[in-house]
Amino acid sequence: MIKFFNKHKILFIFLLILSLGMFLRFYKIGYVQNFGWDQARDAWKVRDIIKGQVVLNGPRTGIGHFHLGPLWYYLFVPFYYLTGLDPVAANYLNFIVNIFNFFAIFIVTKKIFEKNTALFVTLVYATNRYLIDINRTPWNISPIPGVSIIIFYSIYKIVYEKKYKWIFVASFLTGLFFHLHFSVVFLPLIILLSLILVKNKRKIFIYSLASLPLFLVWFIPNVFYDLQSKSNNLNLFNNFLKDYLIKGFHFRFFLYRINDAFIQFQTILSLPKTYGLLKFVIPAIYWITILFEKNKKEKTLGYLISLWFIVPAFGYSFYGGTTSEYYMLMNSVLVIYILVYLLKRLFKTKFKPLAYILIIFCFIFTYFQTKNLWNATNGLIKQKEEVRERIKQNNKIPFDEGQIKAYLWHIWVEDKKVN
Repeated sequence: MIKFFNKHKILFIFLLILSLGMFLRFYKIGYVQNFGWDQARDAWKVRDIIKGQVVLNGPRTGIGHFHLGPLWYYLFVPFYYLTGLDPVAANYLNFIVNIFNFFAIFIVTKKIFEKNTALFVTLVYATNRYLIDINRTPWNISPIPGVSIIIFYSIYKIVYEKKYKWIFVASFLTGLFFHLHFSVVFLPLIILLSLILVKNKRKIFIYSLASLPLFLVWFIPNVFYDLQSKSNNLNLFNNFLKDYLIKGFHFRFFLYRINDAFIQFQTILSLPKTYGLLKFVIPAIYWITILFEKNKKEKTLGYLISLWFIVPAFGYSFYGGTTSEYYMLMNSVLVIYILVYLLKRLFKTKFKPLAYILIIFCFIFTYFQTKNLWNATNGLIKQKEEVRERIKQNNKIPFDEGQIKAYLWHIWVEDKKVN
């Protein structure tokens, strides 16, 4: 038994970290996680699909109000079907998606670095308060950490290891990303700038051309929707360009928007606004260190990682609308990579005591991040109780796309589902 454990101890430790991360995210989930606008919208759409309607357009974006792909709705279907349209089904899918994220992050990190780094990165991901909170919510951005890190790994395989067949994986997952979030617009440019490092441009071009169908296939539902709809995605996108896109590059506005590209440093480190400049200082230290890095692999990784921050920094400087921190969830794991790299560098210097102090701080930080996770009391269970009370009082809740209570009233009263 001991011999078996020693042989597979990395796997056992990972599974322990996975269990911890899932516990922190889903313990008492029905009591602490309420269902908001996005979850109600999803529930209505999935109900339509189960009742036989073909839904070709996905969630509406906060930027420009055009539609993503509908994959997220269809992933919900078996869970809603088996639970009798109960929106608790969303938590079941989210549970599986979170497991996917953990496995993707651990495996990719282990492949790029080594097993101990993979365990540490996964532990940080498992216990970080911001990532716990955002992972609890069952919505279309839930798979982004896992999908993003596999795309990054694909780029790494192409650029550093010259495994050009990974272009097919990058193309396929970039197309899939269109069904998850608007930030997909940055990925083609990130990939293109990454491929500058590849010497065999002809081979890259051939593989890219061959992989194009794997990217375009994800747009088929929206194309069909546009063909049958007068108010289509193309019109909405054109309106977005007119209403939100800033004409020309303005350096002052770039400085204002640069906060968006680096916001994940602030959220993951829980930096108060008074220490907000640290979200620029840390990556700046990283880039300076990379400049003097002698290891070719680390220099390559430094360039590839940097693009995931620099491209959005310039991209958002052309956008005049509002943003949220999760718009850059795609580089959340890369933030952890940067922090781990800097910590490793400290261990290699004469300032080792500082590195140990930082590790102790990480444990203390983690404790305070996770100790009050279950204080909320307005979860889905309470929302259900309020609807049951309204039904007893014969108090109808009219249709509202963004209200889970309206959805619950409808399936329990109109659809006669089990209350």
